[in-house]
Amino acid sequence: MTLVDNDKMLEYIHEEQKYALHIFDNAETICKDFADNYASKNYGRVLIVASGTSNNSGLTAKHFMEYVLKKPVQLFSSYDYAHYNKLFCPNDLVITVTQEGESTNTIDAINVANEHNIDNYVVTENVDNTCTQLAKGKVTIDCDREYFGPKTKGYTCTVLTLYMMALEAARKAASITQAEYEELRERCRKSLSNIDTIIDESEKWFEDNKEELIACERAFVVGYGPHVGTALEGALKSLETVRYFYFSFETEEFLHGPLASVKPDVYTFIIAPKGQDYERSNALYTSMAEQNEHVFALGKQDNTTSKHVLAGSFTDDEYMSVFEYIVPLQLLAYRTFKGKGIDLNVRNYPRTGEAVPTKAKALERK
Repeated sequence: MTLVDNDKMLEYIHEEQKYALHIFDNAETICKDFADNYASKNYGRVLIVASGTSNNSGLTAKHFMEYVLKKPVQLFSSYDYAHYNKLFCPNDLVITVTQEGESTNTIDAINVANEHNIDNYVVTENVDNTCTQLAKGKVTIDCDREYFGPKTKGYTCTVLTLYMMALEAARKAASITQAEYEELRERCRKSLSNIDTIIDESEKWFEDNKEELIACERAFVVGYGPHVGTALEGALKSLETVRYFYFSFETEEFLHGPLASVKPDVYTFIIAPKGQDYERSNALYTSMAEQNEHVFALGKQDNTTSKHVLAGSFTDDEYMSVFEYIVPLQLLAYRTFKGKGIDLNVRNYPRTGEAVPTKAKALERK
């Protein structure tokens, strides 16, 4: 087994803004084939098919894609689409997402789409992999390779690539006006250009709460709308690295049962940007903080000066702030597993990968 450099995760987090802005600046070229094809067809629905972080990327991007394309966007896990989906509509568009391009389930999903003559594209960081050889079209996540299991810059750049695919296709298909296109581009640029600032603010937030955060062994991460995907991905990063129990829920679903399991030693991280859901998020934070000492909020909260609140310089844009709010959760995972002294080269179940393989080829690490 090739050893993992445990510090690579932080290096990739610090590359997010640079590569995201690169993708943003070159979006028209990167997405041209996809946008031209989309505009020439009359698709009924868009299906995003993916696993793990790639699936979380799709969930995060779903709301924006529906907003600009004016079409339903549905998510499938790769395994579910390949083995349980029975509804194949000739005017479907399948977008498979796989950063490394070797996910066995995603390979199966592409084969199934091809068998039913369904148009499909693969979104992947590497143009030369098994999935690109099978898919009818491809879009590159142009962020350079990420030689590390728990993805960070890959997640951010995948969400952005899906955003740009939808935006360029929407402009070509005239489902948005040129003025709307330009406004959304400007809003996106503003959030992407803020990532480095959020990294610095998140580092200070972690340092201010360091001992408490490193001690965490059970936590919930919750959010609304596009930030349901942010919450899922944030929890997954800690599950992969800290290797304790981090659960994620849509905030309202958290209130329907899971809240009852928040005992005194359970932490809660509430993604709470200023926006249409802020009032309820703020009420939840305020109420829980009065009853539990381990409640944290991402986003400025009224009537509190608690160090548990990362007020930050978030833009709080309804769609674009997803590129900012994931950052503290990525850093939380990195700083916590490093603080606990966890070596990611030591696997809890080292033989499971052979028994239940998830990759067609192993990623060659540098």
